[in-house]
Amino acid sequence: MLSIINICKNVHINSLLVQQIRYKSKTHWAKLKKKTSPKYKAQNHFDEFYGSVFGGKWPPMKEAMLRRSKYVAVVNNYGDSEETIDFLTERGAHCLKALMSVQQEFHKQYPPTPTQTDTQTATLEQYTAKVQSDDISSIYPQDKLPEKLELSDMTIRSNEEEKEVEKQTLKNLTLEESLASAQMDMSRIIDPSMGVTSEALYQYVPATQLKGMDEWVPESLHYSYYAKDTDFPLAIEPETEFSFPEHLKVYTYEMGSDWNMFPEPKRCKTSVYNYYPMDCGSVLAVLALCLSPGDRVLDLCSAPGGKALVALQTLLPDVIVCNDSSISRTNRISRIFRDYLIDFETSNSWRERVVVCTRDGREFTDDIGFDKVLVDAPCTTDRRTINQDANLVYQLARVKDRLSLPDVQPYLLTNALKLVRVGGAVVYSTCSLSPVQNDGVVHMALKHAFETHGVIATVKDLSVPFANLAGTLSLAAGSIAPRYGQLVTPTSDANFGPSYIARLVRVK
Repeated sequence: MLSIINICKNVHINSLLVQQIRYKSKTHWAKLKKKTSPKYKAQNHFDEFYGSVFGGKWPPMKEAMLRRSKYVAVVNNYGDSEETIDFLTERGAHCLKALMSVQQEFHKQYPPTPTQTDTQTATLEQYTAKVQSDDISSIYPQDKLPEKLELSDMTIRSNEEEKEVEKQTLKNLTLEESLASAQMDMSRIIDPSMGVTSEALYQYVPATQLKGMDEWVPESLHYSYYAKDTDFPLAIEPETEFSFPEHLKVYTYEMGSDWNMFPEPKRCKTSVYNYYPMDCGSVLAVLALCLSPGDRVLDLCSAPGGKALVALQTLLPDVIVCNDSSISRTNRISRIFRDYLIDFETSNSWRERVVVCTRDGREFTDDIGFDKVLVDAPCTTDRRTINQDANLVYQLARVKDRLSLPDVQPYLLTNALKLVRVGGAVVYSTCSLSPVQNDGVVHMALKHAFETHGVIATVKDLSVPFANLAGTLSLAAGSIAPRYGQLVTPTSDANFGPSYIARLVRVK
């Protein structure tokens, strides 16, 4: 009996000790447990990767992405549009087109200061100059550097002569003397002052080039995206054709204002919903198409169909082809069209104007060609990835899917450049902050399209027309701005994005 009492006392004492240890910290014990779910793995990866890319600007971006995102309302022209506009206006929403016009007038009176040169590019130029200076220093003594190099100062030999001289020199040296006289190629060493860590470099090298090492390559990398020299025709020109479609009605709340979420859309008298809520970055992808009356449009990765719906709301395309590689996803496209387009399933006019198909976008073919092509490529969907555990590319079972993204994205864009007519435009967009999936894919696709198919495209700089959105959303600028496109970055005042938009016009 006594032994049982002693055991009970010991158990009670031990439980008290456990409780004291458990509640000793001010942080609840459950929060101290190691978080290993996919969304926390994604957050850790983004902290490491985006921390090296965006520096101190990443933490506020992450904080905004962890909050509820902001939406705009695209008014349905096939419903009670006037009543819908009155309803949204009464709630304090403003017309996006009007906001852009106000900002444009402001810029006319107070022109924005030119964007400062990308600090990383400037540092690379300084480093290049340093390497060139070191090359000269290796030829001339430090106390006798010429002010200007003349042709007479150099001995010019052909490649064959150089090889013969080197061969004769090596013949007269022993192995030890050859090793002692060998020089390291310092031009291939990354200078630490450039601020580029080895981890950052691994985020810019294509995983597809590292065969057999897919299990450890974090994402994919291509450091040369930021190099000025290219081995294919590349031109970046300002966009001059941009205009807001007359019939597209988009409503939003001003940046920094106390905004509320739009209520759930309601059915109109015509049985369709009155507006479509979506991220403003998705609307910008459609605006970047610069649609014209009678355009034949291809939405290569269309599901769930929001961007195609916005394109139809402009009342400009004559035909729009909505494609996706998954049957279940194309079913979502049809469902959205049924909810927003009157008599979509029964009207012959819709069957002629809207085509929904299921193909691999990399192998999509067409005999006629398209005036505009939208490539809303599959990506890491950053905001969703760090907030949800379900169906994520950071799940252990989907590692290969994540690592294959850089294999899929550039080939989708390359095929789009083939499908668009000469003079037509391709818009590439993602909902990722990754330079690999954004500028990197554009660079690889332009290169591959030229080398494989002889296609040449010009990059259109959208910075001027998109500057009129300064009072509505935040665009990456300065050292974090992409080279080829525009990047919508989430902020606490304007929690849109992330969205990347690049416009390419085929010239050959």
